[in-house]
Amino acid sequence: MSWQDRAYRLLGLFEGSGTEEGDRTWQIMNHVIDDNNQDDYISRDFYNVQQTAGGLPDDVSFDSYLAAITGHVRDELQGSSFDESLGDDDLRTAGLMFDDNIRRHIRFLNGVVHQGAPGEVHVALWEKILDDRDNGRSIYSIYSNYLVDA
Repeated sequence: MSWQDRAYRLLGLFEGSGTEEGDRTWQIMNHVIDDNNQDDYISRDFYNVQQTAGGLPDDVSFDSYLAAITGHVRDELQGSSFDESLGDDDLRTAGLMFDDNIRRHIRFLNGVVHQGAPGEVHVALWEKILDDRDNGRSIYSIYSNYLVDA
């Protein structure tokens, strides 16, 4: 089963879900089905995202750090969490993790950059998210109304 098949299955499970999380998950799947859209988002190693307030090691560039903490929905849909043998409830739970992970990073970064003396890495990650919210090809465009006071 391809990532597209898995995305279409999730679309069916979340269509008209009636919850904000489910609706955003439906939007994410609808977004990634179009190959012209980006599927990357800050997703990996939340602990290390939190711990970068003091900056990155001298031998680590921001771009390489960003690559290390970035996930791709299409790649992740090919993983065992989305195996065709899973029941609908398990698949729904796995699908909701995209939205949960994205919102967790948005909430965290929004919080730290609005405190006194935020770290430059946190500010750069937050600025990337804000810029991507205005890019219709980015997954973050789905979150353009999330934390609108950002």
